[in-house]
Amino acid sequence: MSTLAISGDRALRARRAFFAPLTRLLNPAIRRIAGGSGVPLLGIISHRGRRSGRTYSTPVGIGSTGEAFLIPLTFGSTADWCRNVLAAGGCTVTWKGHEYATDEAMIDNDVSAREELNAAFTPLTRVFLRAQGTREFLRLRISRQHTAVAISQTAAGRR
Repeated sequence: MSTLAISGDRALRARRAFFAPLTRLLNPAIRRIAGGSGVPLLGIISHRGRRSGRTYSTPVGIGSTGEAFLIPLTFGSTADWCRNVLAAGGCTVTWKGHEYATDEAMIDNDVSAREELNAAFTPLTRVFLRAQGTREFLRLRISRQHTAVAISQTAAGRR
């Protein structure tokens, strides 16, 4: 195992140990504001459980390139919500007061997605993500069907 992989595993374990108890406490409050028009760094993903079929809403940090959403995987790609989205191939994202259908869910890393990360997040946010050791991101393409509907609604609103 490489030194980078070992340090990444340590960073992930440290984040889980510190943040996991806080998420149980803070997620209900964060869920109330995430996805709102005045909260650009937080969104809500709505996904279905792989085994239960139950619908879940999970608050996440999020950035957008305009064509795709990037979600930092603070708890890694083995988090249940991430596994649910990957199994389904996509989910619904609520961000900046709008709902988006997504597809082509995939895990990407900070090296191969550098250009998209630069487009999706501010320099300060990228520094923060690097400092906490976040190297993996869930990439969700904004569905073409959704984009076409949004464009037609925008055009209709301008008339």
